[in-house]
Amino acid sequence: MATVAVERPDRAQTPPPCGTGTLPPGPGLTPAIQTLLWTLAPTWLMRRCHDGLGDAFTLRLAPSDVTLVFISDPDSVKRLLTAPADLAPSGAANSPVAPIMGPSSVVVLTGPEHLRQRRLLLPPFHGERMREYEDVIVQETRRDMAQWPIGRPTAVQERSRRITLEVILRAVFGVEAERMDALRSAIGDLLKPLSGIGLLLATFGGRMRGRPTGRTGEALARLDEVILSEITARRQAPDLAERGDILSMLLLSRDDDGEGMTDLELRDELVTLLLAGHETTATSVAWAIERLVRSPARLARLIAEVDEGSSDDYMNAVVNETLRVRPVVPLVVRVLAEPMRLAGHDLPAGTRVVPSIYLTNRSPLVYDHPDEFRPERFLSDPPETFSWIPFGGGIRRCIGASFAQLEMKLILRTILEELEPAPPGGLRGLLRRRGELTRRRAITLVPSAGAEVIWRRR
Repeated sequence: MATVAVERPDRAQTPPPCGTGTLPPGPGLTPAIQTLLWTLAPTWLMRRCHDGLGDAFTLRLAPSDVTLVFISDPDSVKRLLTAPADLAPSGAANSPVAPIMGPSSVVVLTGPEHLRQRRLLLPPFHGERMREYEDVIVQETRRDMAQWPIGRPTAVQERSRRITLEVILRAVFGVEAERMDALRSAIGDLLKPLSGIGLLLATFGGRMRGRPTGRTGEALARLDEVILSEITARRQAPDLAERGDILSMLLLSRDDDGEGMTDLELRDELVTLLLAGHETTATSVAWAIERLVRSPARLARLIAEVDEGSSDDYMNAVVNETLRVRPVVPLVVRVLAEPMRLAGHDLPAGTRVVPSIYLTNRSPLVYDHPDEFRPERFLSDPPETFSWIPFGGGIRRCIGASFAQLEMKLILRTILEELEPAPPGGLRGLLRRRGELTRRRAITLVPSAGAEVIWRRR
């Protein structure tokens, strides 16, 4: 990619544009070009702007002229993510997936409505309750592994996505998940990645302000039909109080006024869980394997721990380091309701501030050799909370974070008990010897080849 000039901002300068001086990556780079780079090479652009402009910089995106102020120093990130919800509410309502998840999704809501919905969602994700899902995770991993090709290249992400989809279906619906092929088909259609330009227009051109149309709308209608039908049937189930699946627990959950969720509120939360609850974890599993096969000593150490079976310290470190160096979601967004000083800049009300998960997780202020995959860093001196934010932070930290980490550990352990991955050979292996590039899949960052490896029986 061509070299792009940048200019460091005057730290005392105030907006416009948002106190960062020359718009990165430099004079003459129009919002359209910035948007193209952000869509096709987001990690490259974030790193290039950070290297040239420091921990705070601004991007302007076309065609809507949306301005985003990126921050990444942990102190500023902590200050923003722990600010009162009415001072810096989430900007997730403008996400391209918000119309799919629905207006009552905990991801979309802000203020008291968000807190109410979050409390109603907590029971299924309690530590004791999550242990009941462990057998489901192991069973689904082994079931899918039985179909894996041995000795020839295969993409981990395709396999891990099937596993995590079955896990979340069984966790949400229980035994009824076995008869939900229509739901599987609809989810698959919804998650077909948008093209870069399509995502661009959907996100910043205002084309996804309402309910999706076309094939996406048709898939969403099928999804809604199955979910609403299951909600109706489950409300009438005589054994509702004895069931342990997420849907049943959400039907029984009550707020401080003794009220439960409506059918439409339940629909929005279930769609959110089904979509966000499997795609991101599947990608993180793929990234973990992609990193391990390029670090044979660390892969061998992890396999040795799995075989010994007396500890999961190194497994925890591998999971945490994968989430650090290859976060699936690159950022969160807050919209300032009042002026706020962050990263040395006075930002006015209305500013869209973007704590960059990708850059914060690689902060040279916190991590030695921050771009390197080193799980050992989590064994001796783990970073402070707001230096490691793969799940966001504050009151909007991902409610399924512990479930995702548990699922990653169990999938990796189950795989490595029987199989060992190796990088592909030939020209493909040579070109990717340092690792796969990051590409965008809708709003997530995934391995460019799906984490292609060769599996061998141990």
